[in-house]
Amino acid sequence: MVAALVGWAVFEWIFAGPVRLVLAGSHGVGTTTFVIPGGGGGEPLVVQVWYPAERDAAGVRAPWYPDDALAPGFPFHRMAKARGRSVTDAPVPAGPDHAIGVIFYEHSWTGHRAENTALVENLASRGFVVVATDHPGQAKHVRYPGGRVVKSELPETLDFSSADGVSRFARVAEEALASRSRNLARVRQALAAGVVPQLAGRLELDRLGVLGYSFGGTHALRRCADDPAFVAGVNMDGFFLDGRMPGGSFLFIDQEMPGWLHDEAQPGEDAGQAMIRRSEARIRKALASPRCERLVLNGTTHESFCDRLFYCRIPQVARAGNRSTGELHGLLGERIAEFFVRALDLSR
Repeated sequence: MVAALVGWAVFEWIFAGPVRLVLAGSHGVGTTTFVIPGGGGGEPLVVQVWYPAERDAAGVRAPWYPDDALAPGFPFHRMAKARGRSVTDAPVPAGPDHAIGVIFYEHSWTGHRAENTALVENLASRGFVVVATDHPGQAKHVRYPGGRVVKSELPETLDFSSADGVSRFARVAEEALASRSRNLARVRQALAAGVVPQLAGRLELDRLGVLGYSFGGTHALRRCADDPAFVAGVNMDGFFLDGRMPGGSFLFIDQEMPGWLHDEAQPGEDAGQAMIRRSEARIRKALASPRCERLVLNGTTHESFCDRLFYCRIPQVARAGNRSTGELHGLLGERIAEFFVRALDLSR
């Protein structure tokens, strides 16, 4: 009986839910969600915005996940009831005199807009507006007002072991990137038209930032290569799929590299390894530009760069590397915020 009680206590401690971290910036954080109507064959877009708000704004703290269907299952199930640090529709404080910098957050392959809630809230507390879109047919689960649900049409399991598998991924990825590009253009247009009344006329929409995780990082690269309005981008552990280089400032953040990637290619390596080598070569080429930089974090995995880091008190149990949640969250938040402050030049 005693052993059972001790075991339960340990379980409760490990899987207690997300650790409460203090917002790093001087602002409180507000959040609001809106829907851009569909048209021209395109689905409606569900968009969430996090923004700097009054530090002690009263109101209801927004749920970590906007839909319970997005939350992980047992033993991480307490995340379904977790609340973030942002307040729904919190007032926006007066000032500053200059426009507020805007960063688009791009979700992963079959991810969703709230997969990096802790990080985007931290950026908003530092004075940025962060805009995240659920891309229909790509996001895991998009629920519209009224209850209609659109699920991802992308293959959840990707086969990189063969040249055919890599080619199939490349074709689907290009279609997905083109769709995301059209979606962000619609979101930008809606923001310019004042879709968020409390932010109308206060946003810098001609010099934009973009931050993405995994495939979202791949799209961040593409936006910074193809659209001059995106002058700064961050790719958190996403592939560099082609030779188009970012035109402005760019930060690559990557997990601990496998040992084989430091060596010359060996006979017998599969198509997936060859694709990773091509991606790495493109990153190194980009780093020849003084406007590009890189952060490689030992002790991390691919899942270290999303909210999986908060699933429980022991990152290894959540398959999120072996660096502590507080350390890694603080490091990423500080480095990314510092990069965007410098690259977007908010004081100009």
